[in-house]
Amino acid sequence: MVKWRRLQMERVDMEADVFAVLDEYRSALIEILHSQPDRLQAMYRLAGAETSRRLVGVADLRERVSLLVDHFRNSGRATCRRFVEMVSMECEGLPMALESLLLFVAGDPRCPAAEETPDYIGGYSRTVRDVLQQKCQRVTCGLAGAVRLDEARVSLRHRALPRRAGSLEGEEPGVERVITVESLLSSLHNARLTVLLGPAGSGKTVLMHCAGQRWAQGHLPAFQLLYLLEFRQLNLLTRPLSLSQLLFHFFPPSAHSEEQQEGEAVLSFILANPQKVCVIFDGYDEVSSRFAPETPSTAWEPRQALPVLELFSGLCSGRILPGCCVLVTCRPRDTADLPDSALEGELLGFDRRQVEEYAERYFRGKAHGLQAAAHLLASRHILTMCYVPALCHLCCVCLDYLFSRGPRPPSLLPTTVTQVYLQILNAFLSRAPAGGAVGGAVSPLQQHRAELRGLCQLAMQGLEISSIVFPTQHVPGTLLDFAMRTGLLSQFEMRLSDGSQGNGCAFMHLAMQEFLAALHLMTSEGVTEPQLRKKLNLKTRWTSRTDPKTVFTDTLHLYLCGLAAPTCTPHLVHLAGGRAEGQVQRRQDVVLKVLQGFSSSAHLTGPKLVELSRCTHETQDVRLAKAVGSRPCFELRNIRLAPVDMDALAFVISAAGRGVGLDIAGCSMELECLQALPSFQHIDYLIFRSRKYDDAFAEVLSGVLPSLPALKRLEFICGNLTEVGAAKLARAVQSCPQITQLSLSDNTLRDGGVREVAEVLPQMTSLCSLSLGKNSCTLDGVFTLLEKMATCLRIQTVHIDGQREMSEMSVLFSQGSESLSCAQEDSPSTHRPGRTVSLLNCSLTAAKLDKLCKILAGCPGLSVVDLSGSEWKDEALQVLADSLQTLGISREISMNRITVSLDELLVLTRSLTTCPEVVEVDIRLQDPTKVCLLFAGETQRQPPGMKAANPVVWKKLRLMACSLRPPDLDRVCETLRGCPALTLLDVSGNALGDSGLRKLLDLLPQLSAIQEINASENAVTMEGVVHLATALCTCRNMSEIEVSHGGKKKLILKFRCSKRVQSGESLEVTTSQKNGLQLYKKLSLTHSDIQPARMDQLCGRLAQCPGMLELSFSHGSLGEASIQKLLKRIPGMVALQLLDVSHVQMSTDGVLLLVRSLIDCQRVKAVELRPQGEAFIKFVQVKAEYATCRVTQYHLTQRNVEKLARILQECSHLSHLDLSGNLLRDEGVKRFVEFLPKLRISSSVNLNDNSLTQTGALYLVSSISVCERVVSVEVSLGTVEKSFIRFLEDEDNGKTLSLRECHFGVEHLQKLADILQDCPLLVKLEISNNGLSADVIEDLLKVMMSLCLMVYCPIRIEESWIKEEAAVRLVCSCLDVNSNITEIRVNQMTANITLEKTAALRSVNLASVRYAPRSDCADESCLVIIYISVPLTQPLPLPVSLSLVDCALQGQNLSFLLSVSQNCPLLQELDLSRNSIGKEGMEFISAALPGFPNLRTLRLGLKQVSEDGVGILMEGVAHCRSLESLSVPRHAITEEAAVALGGTLPKLQHLRAIDLSGCSILSGAGSHDLLRGLGQCHAVEELRLDSLLLNAEATACLAGELKGMASVRRLLLNKVTMATGSSEEGRRAILSLPGSLGGFHGMEELELDEVRMGEGGVLQLVKHLPSWTRLRRISLSENCVSDAAGQRLAASLHHCTALEELRLSRNALGDASAAQLGVVLPVLTRLKVLDLSENRIGTEGAEKLTESLVQMSSLRKLHLISIGTAELTGLAESLQHCVCAEEVSLAWNDCGDEVALKMAQVLPRCTKLKRLDLECNKISSAGASALAESLRSCPSIEVIRLWKNSVSYDEAQRLHSREPRLNFSST
Repeated sequence: MVKWRRLQMERVDMEADVFAVLDEYRSALIEILHSQPDRLQAMYRLAGAETSRRLVGVADLRERVSLLVDHFRNSGRATCRRFVEMVSMECEGLPMALESLLLFVAGDPRCPAAEETPDYIGGYSRTVRDVLQQKCQRVTCGLAGAVRLDEARVSLRHRALPRRAGSLEGEEPGVERVITVESLLSSLHNARLTVLLGPAGSGKTVLMHCAGQRWAQGHLPAFQLLYLLEFRQLNLLTRPLSLSQLLFHFFPPSAHSEEQQEGEAVLSFILANPQKVCVIFDGYDEVSSRFAPETPSTAWEPRQALPVLELFSGLCSGRILPGCCVLVTCRPRDTADLPDSALEGELLGFDRRQVEEYAERYFRGKAHGLQAAAHLLASRHILTMCYVPALCHLCCVCLDYLFSRGPRPPSLLPTTVTQVYLQILNAFLSRAPAGGAVGGAVSPLQQHRAELRGLCQLAMQGLEISSIVFPTQHVPGTLLDFAMRTGLLSQFEMRLSDGSQGNGCAFMHLAMQEFLAALHLMTSEGVTEPQLRKKLNLKTRWTSRTDPKTVFTDTLHLYLCGLAAPTCTPHLVHLAGGRAEGQVQRRQDVVLKVLQGFSSSAHLTGPKLVELSRCTHETQDVRLAKAVGSRPCFELRNIRLAPVDMDALAFVISAAGRGVGLDIAGCSMELECLQALPSFQHIDYLIFRSRKYDDAFAEVLSGVLPSLPALKRLEFICGNLTEVGAAKLARAVQSCPQITQLSLSDNTLRDGGVREVAEVLPQMTSLCSLSLGKNSCTLDGVFTLLEKMATCLRIQTVHIDGQREMSEMSVLFSQGSESLSCAQEDSPSTHRPGRTVSLLNCSLTAAKLDKLCKILAGCPGLSVVDLSGSEWKDEALQVLADSLQTLGISREISMNRITVSLDELLVLTRSLTTCPEVVEVDIRLQDPTKVCLLFAGETQRQPPGMKAANPVVWKKLRLMACSLRPPDLDRVCETLRGCPALTLLDVSGNALGDSGLRKLLDLLPQLSAIQEINASENAVTMEGVVHLATALCTCRNMSEIEVSHGGKKKLILKFRCSKRVQSGESLEVTTSQKNGLQLYKKLSLTHSDIQPARMDQLCGRLAQCPGMLELSFSHGSLGEASIQKLLKRIPGMVALQLLDVSHVQMSTDGVLLLVRSLIDCQRVKAVELRPQGEAFIKFVQVKAEYATCRVTQYHLTQRNVEKLARILQECSHLSHLDLSGNLLRDEGVKRFVEFLPKLRISSSVNLNDNSLTQTGALYLVSSISVCERVVSVEVSLGTVEKSFIRFLEDEDNGKTLSLRECHFGVEHLQKLADILQDCPLLVKLEISNNGLSADVIEDLLKVMMSLCLMVYCPIRIEESWIKEEAAVRLVCSCLDVNSNITEIRVNQMTANITLEKTAALRSVNLASVRYAPRSDCADESCLVIIYISVPLTQPLPLPVSLSLVDCALQGQNLSFLLSVSQNCPLLQELDLSRNSIGKEGMEFISAALPGFPNLRTLRLGLKQVSEDGVGILMEGVAHCRSLESLSVPRHAITEEAAVALGGTLPKLQHLRAIDLSGCSILSGAGSHDLLRGLGQCHAVEELRLDSLLLNAEATACLAGELKGMASVRRLLLNKVTMATGSSEEGRRAILSLPGSLGGFHGMEELELDEVRMGEGGVLQLVKHLPSWTRLRRISLSENCVSDAAGQRLAASLHHCTALEELRLSRNALGDASAAQLGVVLPVLTRLKVLDLSENRIGTEGAEKLTESLVQMSSLRKLHLISIGTAELTGLAESLQHCVCAEEVSLAWNDCGDEVALKMAQVLPRCTKLKRLDLECNKISSAGASALAESLRSCPSIEVIRLWKNSVSYDEAQRLHSREPRLNFSST
């Protein structure tokens, strides 16, 4: 090295000594070129084509290089220089001195100007050097010491791509390396563009001036010219300039007569030697506009004038002066628009040593220096600021100022940057004459308030216009003098655009300008709040090319936040003026509010979060810091973190007082940043991920970790950690007692590093997981972990993935102490989770595997070993098989994704016999391959009660897709002969064929425990299937064969267990129950085309089958010949119980052939055929009493109908025929109806969905007259087409006809009348939604009167126009049509009219009836129903009942009652409920009531009524002495009305029922009068007071009056509400109600729902219930009945043997109540309704209810919704005994498939069930499918609700389309 330095200092003449240099350093050059052969191509071209060919032919590289160097040594001087220059420019790694020497002696033979004008270049170079030295002296003046370029550090990296939208936060830029600034400058010539970054105050400008000085002193010999251009001066150049004009503007040639010639010579030199020129651009961040790359459309002209920024862009991009070296300094966030190819270096700040040295130099010789320097180093806040060089200087100035005025306690010293700047400002102001007095009472801010306000205003003006340089003429002279004396402004010369000299000034630093601007914003009177808010924003450190550019340091907002701190308030008040304290306080509050708004955002990125923390730290506001720090994690990505950032983060996190995580990824940070971690008081986890973090980083972190006792998680990932750093980290982590997660993944650890970490694992008792993946360790390192697993029993799982150099390596730990695990190791009753070892994708030799097995053998509690994806070499599998018995594995060994030969396969198979612990071998060699050995667990090894000498372990073998052929199967079978405990054999996916199948069947006698054999996809043919059919009949234990595609695909044999499991656990029971039939044998031959010959053979073999048989041909195809063969064999197949032909393709004639089975085989019970869906033929054992036939969804022609009808004529036991969905159309239906009288159908015919018109509908209607046995016809031509015919049954006594949405025309109605004329037995006619007018209804009424020969014949007509006045007109017209009408009822637009036949009834000529459809019916919600009744008793001459309910009647519509009262004096019932009658209507009713002296029933529950309505009504009611029932619910009863009602009721001697439900009595006194009146109604039997609004006093009064009403049999007091009074008064009043019922011995119905009477009220009822022997109905829902009270209530019901309905829902009944009910319910033999929903019954209570349901044969409704248990399987089974059940609800109980499956079995026995509610359970598609299948045997069920179960939407849609009665919706 000394030699290189000596050579650097020598001055060798380049003309004379280029050969001498080449001779002296020949060997060094040969070594360099030999190490870089890729650089030789350019040198070959320089040597020429002939020489190049000769050199390439030399094989040895070193000899070739030696010949190359000798060639150039013997060439001419110019060629030799070019060779030397090429070596210096192209080769890398040259020693600096040698590189400089080569460049010096090379010269440039192409540039004659360099030789002709050496004096011009030398003279100009000296001029530039002088200028640069002067600039450096001016900039460094005032610094504490000399600038050391060899100590200033740069973090060097190639620039990452700029951050774009959508880029990941964690993306890390290039790996960094730290060098000195001196090294960077020495290697500048190797990079075209270098960008030096640094934050404000990092010293970029000072260093660049020092770099210029170094070059001027001759230390950068690679450059003959170096230019330093400052952007703050370039900004002043507004006119375009050429390159030479730009350079000469700041570095002009010397002033002499040959200046022009010198300039031309310099320009020529620059153009000819650009690589010898370096241009430094300082302060790119001070440019207001952005870098704009030029489009290379035209070539660059050296003398072309361009804007300065374009010249800069051209130099950076290489378009201008290519080869020139460019260095740009800038702030980090302003480089996004610079070229991406630049070499980027970030200037690092001071470290602690440099801070100490600078402080020592600064305070040297000062009396207070030691004290000030000691405080600087002791204060964490000030020390973190000092890591920024400029701030370090300012802090020294600040402390110098403060301590020069006397000792200062630490509490009075600054802690934030803003406070430091305030003191610095005082320090600079103190330099002014007026502020020089030390210890004065007046602060410098007050003394120089006016001047400072002027400076603040100047700073703000510059900030607004983005100006940092101020011409001196623009600054007032006095202000300029003051600022120059204090040092706040610095003056300098500047060159203007015209080249003239001028003076300018700038603030001492950009940050000082922003600080003064912040002072202006906080103190100036002209600043508004919006202006202040505009300046407060969070700056991100991620930038893009679209971000706005600013020339300032972006710290204005920080200073504003710092000035909002309370400690700054006095200073601001001094500056603003003594009376401005309120204004200052308001602006401080604005700042805090803005920051508070930022803190509430949940979407802040890492950089903005750091910036917010900085702002918060400046405010020193603890409450704000708590809000900022109250977030679970701080994620910081790809930014540079300074110590001051960490100090701010520590402040906010500590203030939050809660656990938080710190996730740092890709962030450049000094080691000093880690020293701040102990001040983070609540760190839960730390994550460091970056290649920048190495052993040195880990060493510092290790020293910090013991200071973080709350740390729970540490991740040091994606770094450069080696075993050295890992060892230190591992030792340090032991000091973190709460740490649970440790990750050192993706580093450079080797086996030694893994060993270091493994050694500390036993001491880390809280550790839950360890991750070491993506390191550089080998299997030996893995074995280290596994060995530690054997000794450290807390290790639960070791997971290794050897792919891509151990990409995954993790260790999981169990909770609990190791000693406890050891103590429990041998305890048989302890069930600890098994331990797992996963060793994936590794290369395993026999030796490695032997070592692994030995390690695993010593590992206790091992459950799973996963060796998947590994490469098995040598005899590794054999080694594993030999070691199986030594391994204590309890579950499995997985070896998926490996290659296995046949011999190895047999080795693994043999382990079933050689190793007793192996219970299953599972091998599949088809991708993805699977190899798995399963072991017997502890319970399987030694079941309770088994003798250890004779254990039984059942075993399974799967050899799938192993390419086995029949010869190979022989070897497998030989192995299996020694394994009699085999229960499952799977050889699917091989090539066994029919011969292999026979070998398997021959093996069956050896497999006594076999349950299933899977031989699918083995190329088996139909011949093999026939052979299987023989085996099914002959093999006693074979129960089921499943075959698809003729044996080519699916082929599974299932067996019944021939012996019980010796351990006490029974094997799978293969006997299944389907549709009530026990199926012991089943053959499924699906997806197959069965030829006639094979069908005959197959059925012939199956005819010999013993027991019951199920045969399935689903999803296949059957020709007519095959079907004929099948039908020929069916009578002889006596064991056949079910023939499944679902989804079978066959012709229509083939379908009809299958229907003929009804005649050919008397055992056929049901034929159900459809082309797509389930289709089958069911058989019974002997002879079917009745049969059903369903042929649906085929396209049957008339010929098919005739053929089908002729077949069915021969069936004498047909019960139901379904021909729906066959597109019969009108003619097909007509033809069927013609055959109908000849068919002996006993129940019904379904002809739905056959595309009928009105004509076809009339064909169906005609069946009611042409066939005597037809008793009902239903036809609907609406959206859901329905055509149904029902035949005569025992209970039928007449015929009914229903026609819906047929829209008959005149001719159709006439035909209908003709049909009805021939049907004298018609007892009911229903015509709905046919658009009939009032006239047609009248005429139809007349027609029906002529036909009414039966006792009862109602007509039901639904239309859309009856409401309001139309309803009244209809009633009146009906009365006009016939005076024999005795009853008219219109309920919600449904009219019921009853007529009585008299002797004088005249017949009506049907030919004169007119039918005119009404065309003005727009409202489709109207409904008219007319009933005509002809009783046999003596008729009454006038109507006795009139009802208009919910007909939207208004008061004026009731005037017709006056005429009715005159014409109908015998009216007994009047019902006008649920209308809006109002006062006017009440007056009409009251006026009409005296005309109804025989009125017995009056109902007036109105929608809207006036408060005096009841009072008006009572005036008329008083005349109705025969009234028996009065209903006036939902009325607002005034005091007068209550008095009138209370006075009227006792006078009605015949009154038996009173309904005042929902009434509100508006007066307390009136309520008492009314209740007393009620109490005098001693004959009342029914009292309804639901939802009555009473106060507590009135409720007590009601209880008292009830005691005297012993005649009441039905009492309804639901939802009685307290209007007023305290809760205690209300409770006592409510309790008095049940207590008042003691004398009601005739009670039949009692409803007290939602009264919430609690236990006290229930106990009152318990006293009365034993005497209520007539009680039929009791409802006590939502009454807060406890389990104990419920138990007593249930016991008291034992005497109520007449009870029919019991409702106790929404209480707190439990198991005790349910158990008592289980005892009582069997006694209640008449009980029809039971509702126990929403109680807490539980499993035990449900079992008791289950036992009682067996005896409840009368039960119709059972509601057990949300009763607190899902164990309802037994209860579901018991429902089969509830033969009368119509509605069952088990919703919201979390029931699973077991309940659904049991319900599917039970439903066929529940013949009257209509509705089953199973919503909101956990039934899957399996359970739902079973329910759908069972519905085929349940015609009575209307719906099964399955909403909110575990069935996917697609599956629900499929099941609903298959069975529409399954409802998966919420409605």
